[in-house]
Amino acid sequence: MLAKVAARFSGRRPNRTPGGLDILLLALAWGNLGYAAGLSYLRHVGGHVVRSKGAILECGSGATTLLVAMLCRSTDRQFIVLEHNKTWHDHLQRILDYLGFSHVTLVHAPLVDYGGYRWYRMPRELEIDRIALVVCDGPPSSNPGGRYGLLPTMIDHLAGDCIILMDDTHRRAERHIIDAWTECRCVKASRIGRFGTHAEVVFC
Repeated sequence: MLAKVAARFSGRRPNRTPGGLDILLLALAWGNLGYAAGLSYLRHVGGHVVRSKGAILECGSGATTLLVAMLCRSTDRQFIVLEHNKTWHDHLQRILDYLGFSHVTLVHAPLVDYGGYRWYRMPRELEIDRIALVVCDGPPSSNPGGRYGLLPTMIDHLAGDCIILMDDTHRRAERHIIDAWTECRCVKASRIGRFGTHAEVVFC
């Protein structure tokens, strides 16, 4: 079913935001509903992908990875995905290979200690363009520091008008991470979704 959904996306106009049916079909085809991003968040991510220009970074991987990959397939945008779990990385890589998504750079990046928090170990040979959009769905909250490491480790790669999308901001831990980012850079956050379940973070 994923191949049929990918074919459906390939037939759409590049600047068209995916509709509710597109998102629903993708979520059903993905199947991992207990852990997959919510429909509202997926649609929000899709809208930002088609409206933004430049490189995209995803922290963590899953349904959002396939969504972004489908929307970027006919473009020359760099799309880098960091995944710490080797088993899950290999599983997703097989899916990407099956769908012919060679434009996605899926990186196995184990979590390492940065002093006070853990974050992905970035391969030295990885070349990253100026990042216009970040989909920050990882590392998991059980990781020391959660998703905090994004800004202190990646700030030099983020464009001044970069938008960071974060899921699960109904949880206190994620909101505290956004507050802590102000120590690295002035940021503004807008919570979105019926219960504020996700947020947009931009630089001041």
